[in-house]
Amino acid sequence: MKLKWVWTVPNVLSLMRIALVPVFATLYLMSEENPVLLGWSIAALCLSGITDLFDGIIARKFNQISEIGKILDPIADKLTQVTVILCLAIRLPRLWPLVILCGVKELLQAIGALLMLLRGNGRVQAAKWYGKVSTFVFYVSMGLFVAFPLPGETPLLFNWNMPEPLFIALVILVAACMAFAFYQYASLFLRLMQESKTPDASDDGTPEV
Repeated sequence: MKLKWVWTVPNVLSLMRIALVPVFATLYLMSEENPVLLGWSIAALCLSGITDLFDGIIARKFNQISEIGKILDPIADKLTQVTVILCLAIRLPRLWPLVILCGVKELLQAIGALLMLLRGNGRVQAAKWYGKVSTFVFYVSMGLFVAFPLPGETPLLFNWNMPEPLFIALVILVAACMAFAFYQYASLFLRLMQESKTPDASDDGTPEV
């Protein structure tokens, strides 16, 4: 499969999300010394989430879907998710199990997608609804973790601490969504691999990268 770059609004928005990754990391990690930067890191995360929402809407509504866009969009999502969860885990060590789950999920999905691309007999497939739901839950939960510290910690921006039960519930919810999305993509990958071994099978896509 030969990919060709196409200048479209969705692709530009995906590039913007990638550019926001180091911006968020820098602002968030420096906010402990300068609390004002925490507000800017939240703004960067919100902007990333908004561009993620609109690039899909624009692509479908104005027929700006491209093969390169189907790769660029999930790459932007995954770079953002891994960076955000790593930055948060530096301050919240209890998030490391979630970091491991996220890292394993993204690594295995990337390997599976690469294997399908190397076979050269499938086309890139856009993110599925379960992937988008997982991404949405992730953005909301991580945004809350960034904005509101846990009990016993000093609030940097808002004068409110997140209750412990809410923190645990959000971690479980994010983990459950990640696990469900990974199961669905793994099932899709195995089905496509099986179909590719059948001479009469028609390939219908490559799992999300």
